[in-house]
Amino acid sequence: MLLSDFSVITPYGDNVSSCGYCKSSHGSRTYGMSAHLMTCKDYQKLINRGWRRSGRYLYKPNLRDSCCPQYTIRMKANEFEASKHQRQIVNRFNHFIQEGDENLEKDIAARQNVDATMAEGKSQPMDETPVNEKKQKPRKPPKNAPTDLRSRIHASEYKLGPEKATWKHRFRVQLEPSSFTEEKHELYVKYQMSVHNDPRSKCGPSNFTNFLVDSPLTPSVKTVDWTEDNPGCGSFHQCYYLDDKLIAVSVIDILPECVSAVYFYYDPDYSTLSLGKYSAQREIALVQTLNTKPGLEDLKFYYMGFYIFTCPKMTYKGHFHPSFLLDPETYNWVEFQKCKEILGDRRYSCFEDPAPLNPLFEAKIQSIIRKKKGMADSDDDIDEDDDDSWASVDESDDDGEEQLDPDQFNKNPLKGDTLADENVDESKASAMEGKEEVKKVAVVSEKEKKRKMDKVFKEICQLPPPGCLDAAQVTADDLENVFCLSGQTTLIPITSSVSFKSHKEVRKEVGGYFAMVGQDLADSMLLYLR
Repeated sequence: MLLSDFSVITPYGDNVSSCGYCKSSHGSRTYGMSAHLMTCKDYQKLINRGWRRSGRYLYKPNLRDSCCPQYTIRMKANEFEASKHQRQIVNRFNHFIQEGDENLEKDIAARQNVDATMAEGKSQPMDETPVNEKKQKPRKPPKNAPTDLRSRIHASEYKLGPEKATWKHRFRVQLEPSSFTEEKHELYVKYQMSVHNDPRSKCGPSNFTNFLVDSPLTPSVKTVDWTEDNPGCGSFHQCYYLDDKLIAVSVIDILPECVSAVYFYYDPDYSTLSLGKYSAQREIALVQTLNTKPGLEDLKFYYMGFYIFTCPKMTYKGHFHPSFLLDPETYNWVEFQKCKEILGDRRYSCFEDPAPLNPLFEAKIQSIIRKKKGMADSDDDIDEDDDDSWASVDESDDDGEEQLDPDQFNKNPLKGDTLADENVDESKASAMEGKEEVKKVAVVSEKEKKRKMDKVFKEICQLPPPGCLDAAQVTADDLENVFCLSGQTTLIPITSSVSFKSHKEVRKEVGGYFAMVGQDLADSMLLYLR
């Protein structure tokens, strides 16, 4: 067997980072590892356990302990029934390609004019701002138009023939193995800077390559045998060309059971065409097409990445039916609507055996969410030295409670015999002192509550992540079938390696890796330790 027949992994361990959805500085908790090589079969198993990749970096979110839980979502492509809105998007796009649309053409031209003006270093004239922001009138399909998804999607593709010569535009989509070109990179820069406000310095060729070109997946079809009709499994770019101009790229992985959407970027000048929603239907159609090919009978699903209930931008994913979410604890697929009802106003839940989390744990996470969104938390004024991060928990073994007698703060000593007006003044002073003491009691109570929250938070965060084994319980016997690379080509049992025997940190790292991927994958993949 060749090394390319295996997945080769270097584990990195737990990671606490900023959240890209609610902009937390330390709200996202994941486990990560680098994949030097990855078989499509192994990656299919990983995403069925809640993993995802960004370039060669693979990560699994800890849904329970993160601010914005990320649930894996997929849909059955062959059972897809487009909604009225989804059909209108395709109909409007097809009409634009075949017959043109005056309103859409004006909008695109206006946006391109703004781009040209800004490229010349001139300020943007007010009357050149795209003004066609009105809701587009729904486009009805022409008579005798195809009703099945694949036929509707491909109806806009230009192919040489006399009946297409009168079309307003020429549109084609090209599927190819992921690769770098200047054209793709320049489109990526334009998209990131316009849509995500990224500086150009963060959109360089190496950033683009690491994110959307490099892939650990080993193609199932050799390059010399590859054709668009027989792509096999691996990482690909679907390139959208309008009048021979690249206007969008869909980055996808084709796996044994699914097409997995990785990223989609487009020319903002054409945003009026709803390219994101259009591309999702095109990828569903791709699943349907691939499923008809020999050897791909199990390829039935379209994976849309993660669904985040707290992120409004994610809601569109739930509109593709029938959809299912991955239970984070049992790894079974549960119908989307049922999951939505179970979560309700909860932040996190197992779907097959739902149970509420400790309210003190949830209160702690909510306080972190409020802080990271710029809202002052109630205990900010109590303890200015507190660093409210994932590690800021009470390290003491007691319950953190102080035994206080509230009555001691309500004593209002009198000064004896005084004149009447002096008694009034002293009464007012006593009342003010009493209020101050009540405030002190409230402050102490807040401190007690905070210590309890921190203690519960620490205890729960020290538990194994949902759906994972306890790394502390992994033994050498569990690892007997786990192999690692020694040098470039020699395989040895991990428990026989010198580093495993000599270093406690290595044993802890391997135990954590085993707990996160599970025994089946740990036994099939190879370790390459740093």
